[in-house]
Parts: sequence; structure tokens; C-alpha cells
Amino acid sequence: MLLLRVSILAFFMLLAQACGAQEFVLAVNEGVTYQDGSSMSERYKALADLLEKELKHPIKVQGVDRYSNFETGLDAERYDLVFIHPAHIGLRAVKSGKYFGLVSAKDFTEYRARVFVKKDSAVKTIADLRDKKIGVPSMESITTVMFAASLNELGFRDPATRFTATRYQDAVPFMVENGFVEAGVTGSAAVAKDWVAKGGRVIGETKPVPVKQFLVSRKLSPEQRDKVQNLLIKLSENEAGKTALKGINMKGFVPWDAAVMADATKRLGI
Repeated sequence: MLLLRVSILAFFMLLAQACGAQEFVLAVNEGVTYQDGSSMSERYKALADLLEKELKHPIKVQGVDRYSNFETGLDAERYDLVFIHPAHIGLRAVKSGKYFGLVSAKDFTEYRARVFVKKDSAVKTIADLRDKKIGVPSMESITTVMFAASLNELGFRDPATRFTATRYQDAVPFMVENGFVEAGVTGSAAVAKDWVAKGGRVIGETKPVPVKQFLVSRKLSPEQRDKVQNLLIKLSENEAGKTALKGINMKGFVPWDAAVMADATKRLGI
């Protein structure tokens, strides 16, 4: 009888250890324009190692390319840690209460959609685009979502019906140059700068929204959330952190600004 009790106790101890060792999933989406084709798990290994050490828990990096799949996964709470480019999807997850926002990428807190036209275009302002064809990145892109929200604020009715979408932002200028659309939209400052350098005009831009957000599941304890946030904010202050940042091509992170994010959530109609 004693042997049976010991065996049962040992079984439950092993079961508890197995459950405790279950990996946290760090889900990542960097946005279509910004992906460089290299191994996601390889580039995020240094960051995952630091998070593992801080949380004392194994972490698995999982790339999620399709925005729709990411949104479905967030809704089902499949991910424990999240680094996500499309802000509207991240903000929706936070609004649901299933995830907490911790930080935003330092160089992406002022992300804007810029609107450009040919030099000789009769269009002078964004308001002049009513009933005009407009080239945009994919319809689910945060750039397109931000632009559509701005048109809604201007009183445009069903603005998306005038959009012509392409997968990559740097393909939008081609559509404008060849007369397929009257204006183009990009979230890339480099694309806009190149357009102006070639003689084109930028006629306006949207209000900024922080993109590239780091979220954590509500399943993590408040103590664990604090540990992750503190680690991310201090990455640029030590060599191991700098190595991790270099791997993911980031300069650092800033704390989640609840007021700014609440305003963005409202403006984007989330």
C-alpha cells in the first residue's frame, strides 16, 4: 500500500514537472515589407534565451506570416508572448482583455501612412481623393487600415471600394507612375523620400500609430509580465541585450503608453 502511494505521488510530481516545462510560445509577425527572409527562430534566439533565463521557462519562437492566422491565434489565446507589427491586430487583442501591451519598438512609435501623387496631378490634398482610384498595400496592412480610418474621418463613404491593393509597399509607386491609380499610399519613409527625389509629391499623411508591439497573455502572472517588460526596456543597456536587438533589427523598446494606444484604438475603429 505504501509503495502504491509513493508511486502515485511520484507520478503526480513528474506530471507537474512536465506541465511546468511546457514551452511558452513567442509568436512573431514583422509585417510583409520588413521581413528579410532569414530564419525567424535563428534571429530571435538571443532574445528567446534572455526571456527564458528571466522567466525560468522554455520558450519556442513561432513565426506567423498571415495576419488572419495571427488574429485567429490571438483570439484563441494560443500564444504566450507576442511581437506583432500590424498594430490594429495587436490593439484588438489588448482591447479583448486576453493580452496586455508591454512595450513598443523605439523607432516605430510614429508610424504613418503617407499619400503621394505625380508631380502634375490635380490632386492637392487627401480630401481631393474622393472618387479617385488609390493604390495601397494589402487590404489588411496596418498602413491601409490607418489610411482608411483617415478617409472615414474626412467623411468618405466606403473608401476601400476605391482601393487597388498590392502585397508590397514598394510596388505602389509603379501603379501611380503608370496611371493605374491617381494616388498611392505607403508606410515607408524611404519609399516616400525616393518618390519626392524623383519629382513626385507627398500630399499628406495620417496621424501616427505605434507599431511593432510586444504583448503577453493574461495567462502570465503580473510578476512575469513585469519581468518581461523590464527586460525588454533595458535590452539596450547591456551587451547581451544589444546582441538580441541586433538579431531582430531593433534599436530598443519603450514602455506601452496606455493613453496613446487608447486613442489609436478609437481612431482605427477597433
